[in-house]
Amino acid sequence: MDDETLTAYHESGHAVIGYALGGKVDSMQLWGEADDYLPERFGDCRVNWGKVSGNTDWQRQREIMTILAGPVAEMIYRGEKLHPATYGPWQHDWQTAGAIGLEITRDPVKCTRLMESIIVELHRHMQKEPCWPAIASLADELAAHEMLEEEQVAEVLGFWMAR
Repeated sequence: MDDETLTAYHESGHAVIGYALGGKVDSMQLWGEADDYLPERFGDCRVNWGKVSGNTDWQRQREIMTILAGPVAEMIYRGEKLHPATYGPWQHDWQTAGAIGLEITRDPVKCTRLMESIIVELHRHMQKEPCWPAIASLADELAAHEMLEEEQVAEVLGFWMAR
């Protein structure tokens, strides 16, 4: 397994779950330079939630699910269950989801349990149709083009994922 393929699956996991939860995927790419919000990274997926309040637990949960969907997609593709808190390339996802989770519950232990339960549910759902075929198709497109714009992502996801 090469890093590019793993990254394509990882970013596609973010995109498919974000889309399934009502977001719009503005863009995806196989590389990501450091910016004001994120460090340099292997890939990038920009999910736009539209005009919603980020201060509701429902929105926080959607964001946590979308963030953790990247590592879960990669776990499924690899056939390995690694923990995002201890596996280096996923630690940023884990920490970002954890910061949001602490806004739901101020207790770090409950936050960890929440995130681990989300990972279990994502793992269960993402292996099934239509999620896994959508992830695989989107990963193929991303690997082929290295960057996808909103229209390209919407075309693939619109085929697989009914809203």
